[in-house]
Amino acid sequence: MTAFLFSFLTFFGSVFSEPAVTLKVEIGNLKSSKGKLLIGIYKPGGKFTDGKPVESKIIEVNSKSNQLATFALEPGRYAIALYHDLNGNGVMDKNFVGIPKEPYGFSKDFRPKLSAPSFEDCAFDLPASGKSISVKLTD
Repeated sequence: MTAFLFSFLTFFGSVFSEPAVTLKVEIGNLKSSKGKLLIGIYKPGGKFTDGKPVESKIIEVNSKSNQLATFALEPGRYAIALYHDLNGNGVMDKNFVGIPKEPYGFSKDFRPKLSAPSFEDCAFDLPASGKSISVKLTD
C-alpha cells in the first residue's frame, strides 16, 4: 500500500508540476580571458550565496566577450550570484577583511555596499514564457 501511494504521488506530482522554461543569462564586463565563471541560481527560503544553489553551472572563459549560460527551470522567483574565478581554484578569493578580490555579479546588477546582498535584493520572476537577463561583473 505504501509503495502504491508513493508511486501515485510521484506520478501525479510530476504531472501537475510546471514544465521547465528557459532562463538565459548573459554575463558581461569580463576583464580576463582566463579562468571560469561559477554561476549559482537560488530560490527563496534558502541561504542566498552561502547555501547550495538549486542550479549551478561552470563556464570556461576563453575570451573577454560576453558569455551566455542557459538554464531549464520551473517558473518562479529566483536570484543569481556568480563570480569569475580568475585563477581556477574554485574559491572566491577575498582579501584579509573579506572583500572579494575576483569579479562577481548578481541578478538585477545589484551592487552591495557594506555587506552581502539578500535574496530580495537580487530576486526576479521567471515567467512561463521564459526570460533573458544580463549580469555585469564588478570592475
